[in-house]
Amino acid sequence: MNMKKNLKVSLFTAALLFTFAAANAQTQFTTNEVRQFMSKGEQNGIEIILNGTKPEDAKDAIEKWGKKMKAKIVRDKKSPEIFIDNAQMPTVSANVVDMYAIVTPVDNGSKVTIYTDLGGAFVSSAAYGTQYAGLDASLKKFAKDQAIEVVEEQQKAEEKILKTLTGNLKDLTKDKEDYLKDIEKAKALIQQREQDIIKNDADQAAKQQQISIQQQIIETVKTKRATLN
Repeated sequence: MNMKKNLKVSLFTAALLFTFAAANAQTQFTTNEVRQFMSKGEQNGIEIILNGTKPEDAKDAIEKWGKKMKAKIVRDKKSPEIFIDNAQMPTVSANVVDMYAIVTPVDNGSKVTIYTDLGGAFVSSAAYGTQYAGLDASLKKFAKDQAIEVVEEQQKAEEKILKTLTGNLKDLTKDKEDYLKDIEKAKALIQQREQDIIKNDADQAAKQQQISIQQQIIETVKTKRATLN
């Protein structure tokens, strides 16, 4: 009864975890324009949420993203900003641009805010609509690529769990085979011992008869000895 209950609980837990993972898989990538203070004063920026990505992983992803754009990456532990120097973004500008990325932890992930300097002016939707659209598309692609990486890592983790569970099942199957072999050996031993008991009973009866005869012999010898006094 307990085994059935535990099995039901395990299946329910697995289903719940699967539902939770599916519900938290990021499929929508929405940006938001902001105007905030950063190292270059109050500037326009663009932000996006990376669900399931830890802040440190988000920073590493930004660094890889910047390197793909042939930029020099500067990360200073004393500064919250990641400086992406001379990035090549043809959809934003024919010239190289400087970008400042700030990663902020949020529930179940990270928020990335990008400020893009065209060389004297920062990208905003009002003043640089075309450039903003290019930056928006690039940032959404970055977020999607990161979401794919998160899901792939999750898949690897789930496959590792499946491998472990499969191994556990294999061990349980082997254990059952061993138990069945032990039962067969036990049955054979029981049958053998039942035959041994029958033989033992017969041997005891025969031995008791021998003892009785031997006792009679002794009594006879004693009687003979008494007649010699």
